[in-house]
Amino acid sequence: MKKRTKIACVMAAVLLLLPIRGQAADTASVNRGGKPVVSMGNRPGAVIPGTNQNKKDTKHNKAGRDGNTVIKNKKNSGTQVSRGNRTDTKSGVKPKQTATGKRNLNAIYILPKGYKDITIKGKSQATKKQAAQLIVANNKNLPIGCSAGEIVDLYWEEAEREGIRPDIALSQALLETGYFNFGGAVEPWQHNFCGLGTIGNGVQGAAFKTPQEGVRAHIQHLLAYSSHDLPKTKLVDPRYDKAHNLRLEKGLITKWSGLNWTWAMGGEYAEKVINTHQLMLRCEDKEPEGMWADHKKQQKELEKLYEKKMKERNKLEQYKYEKPKNGKHKSEPVKSINWGLTD
Repeated sequence: MKKRTKIACVMAAVLLLLPIRGQAADTASVNRGGKPVVSMGNRPGAVIPGTNQNKKDTKHNKAGRDGNTVIKNKKNSGTQVSRGNRTDTKSGVKPKQTATGKRNLNAIYILPKGYKDITIKGKSQATKKQAAQLIVANNKNLPIGCSAGEIVDLYWEEAEREGIRPDIALSQALLETGYFNFGGAVEPWQHNFCGLGTIGNGVQGAAFKTPQEGVRAHIQHLLAYSSHDLPKTKLVDPRYDKAHNLRLEKGLITKWSGLNWTWAMGGEYAEKVINTHQLMLRCEDKEPEGMWADHKKQQKELEKLYEKKMKERNKLEQYKYEKPKNGKHKSEPVKSINWGLTD
């Protein structure tokens, strides 16, 4: 009798410990109103039309991406929270160092097979409407003096003229500007869509009067990196010559993957660009609402602000003010200040 009771207790304990099939998925599905949970990886701010994740899902997915797992420590009856290659032990036991595994980029970004071989030059895979869909989904009110449709047209026009892929060039701009939300050192009036000359520490870098000039400078800089060909339009990229000469000396970069540690100081810069492009390809090929919003008034205001800001810059570049021994101020021409424009 005692033996049967013991066996029954053991079986009951096992049944209690076994996970219920589909319980986690069903709970997450209920939180989304019955819709499947969509995890888009580590892409802060990126929204795709038709995939409206709520805040609870975002936190849930983020926790999953961080790889946090709870481990019961039998000896110390404490709880350890594993975070990658380090373990925090609530029971006070010294954490054990674990081997650092190779970073799985496919778990973080959406990367197509053979993405490292995608060339900077080539034809677009995404459509203009898909590009506009991605922009409008992340920023309905562009602060750059043109509509989503107009900025898309500019990238297609300028890039196709030089043989550069317009869809990925625009994806790079979306990454650099945070879908034209900006928020960093670069401001909308600069129309600097590719981080040209931004080296941190508040350095704003290059500035252009119109969206078209900003797009053209971006495409010309990509051309400087990737081709022996000279631009077919008037040169507006202030760093074209230096960048082009450097690439001729060290070797042209013909693939987007080659922009890691060259265009930007990061080992996953190209992956972020390609990831943004993959988000674009997932958008519906349909004209979004507000694609052609009128920005003429805003454009004029930005041009006036540009003129004002550039006058301030030129004054700082051309003169420094010193107080001479006789107590009178005089202006003295000096060498131009380097605004941090890098390759």
